[in-house]
Parts: sequence; structure tokens; C-alpha cells
Amino acid sequence: MSYQYIRVEQDDHGVVLLTIDDPAAKNAVNWAMNAELVQEFERIERDPTARALIITGSGTIFCSGGNIRRMTAEGKSLEPPDPTLREELFPFEADIRKVVVDLRRLSKPAIAAVNGPAIGSGIGIAAGCDIRIASARSRFGWVFTRRGIVPDDASLALMPQLIGYAKAYEWGVTGRTLTADQARDIGFVSEVVEPERLLERARALAMEIIVNVPPITAQAFKLALTEALGRPLEDGVRIAERAQRVVRETRDHHEALKAYAEKRPPVWQGR
Repeated sequence: MSYQYIRVEQDDHGVVLLTIDDPAAKNAVNWAMNAELVQEFERIERDPTARALIITGSGTIFCSGGNIRRMTAEGKSLEPPDPTLREELFPFEADIRKVVVDLRRLSKPAIAAVNGPAIGSGIGIAAGCDIRIASARSRFGWVFTRRGIVPDDASLALMPQLIGYAKAYEWGVTGRTLTADQARDIGFVSEVVEPERLLERARALAMEIIVNVPPITAQAFKLALTEALGRPLEDGVRIAERAQRVVRETRDHHEALKAYAEKRPPVWQGR
């Protein structure tokens, strides 16, 4: 599928590499780009051959957030023109909020390969992913408060889950920009690698999941884990038990046991 603001490549293993691609605007998000991202997430969800997603940015920038030049000119933050009634009633279905929410809802593993500055809603896109790894040249600017606004791209809701309340509060209320090492120290990214190794490392993580975990099990694990967040322990156990009932009836579960017993790599069928 051809897009204007993103590039998508899917290899034979099912690794989807999605590149945010508007270098003239420093890979800043816009309404058309956000619609393309949502469309691609929906395609990945439907495609049984798509096993894992990697998101990165073109050139030396991951995503510079919203168009600050336009915000400055208009004197306020940007919202989509003419939101629908549904978007008014359910704001998580609108624009960048829908991008981050849909990314978090994606049942397949999503890895952010942060190749350079991630600013504003670039933080939101990274936060929506399940795993974040960073180039040593990257930096992370959760700068909303310094612009007189709060993070409304779903990152405010996600951040306490990812790094805890105290760290999320301090980072967000100061609006600091962190180095890659500082982002790793607070737990926002799991590792920092040299720039030339970033995509190689992201692919290795994706392949570790694809090779070792059946497709349905990977999806069930993520769905159960995200559903259990913020719920009482008993609810989390019930969710996991329902997921277990589904996956233990799959052919791939039996293949996993057989491959282990026979000391050979498993061959997944996705059913």
C-alpha cells in the first residue's frame, strides 16, 4: 500500500518496518499522517502474515511532534478541523490520540526504534509501543508543559504505567528533554545502541518473538497483559485464564511442546 507520509516494508518473516517519512517537516505529525498510521495499524491487525511492527523515523529524526511553527502562528495547539460527533464524544478516536491508542491496542508486538529526537507526540508514539530501544543520538522531549499545554496524545495516561508516577510527574511537569541514557535510566527505553545497530537490534527483538512464540500466543499474551493493567488481581487472573483456554487448544501449542521434546525449532501455523 502506498502512503504519502509513511513508508512501509514487510519482509518474509512478517516484520513490518514503518518509517515516519516527512523529513522536510522534521517528521512532525499532521492529520493526514495520523490517518495513514491508523490505516496501517488496522492493516497489520488484519494481516495474519504480519507478525511484528517496528516504527522508526526517516533521516536523523524519529518524530518532532506537532507543527510548532503553525502553533506559534495560530497562537494555540492544533486540533483536527471539523471533528465528527463521534470524535467529540470519544476523543480517543481522534487524530494523534487515535494513533497512540490504536498502537497500544494492536495485538501484535510493536517496537519503537527511536533513531533521533522524539519530541511531543513523538513521545506518545513511542509510548504506545510495547518495547522502546534508542539510538545513542536520540533525545526525548516530553515538552508539552513548556508550551503551556498538557500531553493530550494518550502519553499522559500511559506514562505512569511505563515509568511510575514519580518519574512521570517530574519529567512531565518540568518538560525536560532527556538524553538516550537518561531515558534508559528512568525506564522509558529498555536499551541504547549505536545508531548503525538500531534497526538490526530492533529486527533481532522482533525475530526473537516470531521464532520462539506462536502468533496466537503472542497476541493473547499482549491482550491479557494490557487488559489486566489497573484491575484487581482477581480480574487479571480471570483474564489470563480465559487467554490460556484459547491458546492451549491451538495447534501451535501442541507444536511447541512437540518441538521442545524433539529438541528442534518449532514450525508455527498460526492456528
